[in-house]
Amino acid sequence: MPSYLFTPDQQAMQEAAARFARERLAPGYQKREAGQAIDRDLMREMGALGLIGVDLSERFGGMGLSSTTAGVIIEQLGYGDFNVAYVQLLASLMGSIVERHGAPELAAKWIPRVVAGDAMIGLGLTEPRGGSDAANLMLRAERRGDRYLLTGEKTSASCATQCDAFVVFARTGAPDTGARGVSAFFVEADAKGLTRTSFDDVGHKAVGRGSLFFDGVEVAAGARLGDENKGFSQVMQGFDFSRALIGL
Repeated sequence: MPSYLFTPDQQAMQEAAARFARERLAPGYQKREAGQAIDRDLMREMGALGLIGVDLSERFGGMGLSSTTAGVIIEQLGYGDFNVAYVQLLASLMGSIVERHGAPELAAKWIPRVVAGDAMIGLGLTEPRGGSDAANLMLRAERRGDRYLLTGEKTSASCATQCDAFVVFARTGAPDTGARGVSAFFVEADAKGLTRTSFDDVGHKAVGRGSLFFDGVEVAAGARLGDENKGFSQVMQGFDFSRALIGL
């Protein structure tokens, strides 16, 4: 019969996250919310305590633990500041996509930074016409030799103006190919032609949802994650657990 009790390791992580939330997050919540930014020093503290990316591979600095353990941490962090809990949420979702589908050198460069609290990777999926509706995805990635040109808009991206890079889903197939014509790309936040704006969300200012505008942003073919036209399944696999984590 399966056990639904937390393991000793999960209990230890739960206690560490609860203590951090109580002592470091809750006291400064209102100040951070007014400042409309996630405190990078707090992120690095979280990284030092092992509270980021616990479900990512040990070879990239994670602990190789379960999504359940990641959920335990997110739930406790949320008691102190649910904005900061997004740091672990994004690390789990985006880190797993980069780890599974990115080039080894890309994963080796970025995932250790995410786990340490030195970087955030955001998700570029939702567009003005809808959310995870692959059939109507409009942002276009046009192949030009060994590069792609990305043109279009993403919206409702968490930490839009704070992330250091994004995994962006774009149409590489014909408009009528639906989910079968979508590819994923790793785009650094300082890429030429990328403009970012933020929304003024009530009670959610520190996360800073916003829009990403791509005006012919050049991306090397090596920054494509996985095979061309296979990108949508990548994010759907990640959503299998990340949507549950959001609920925590």
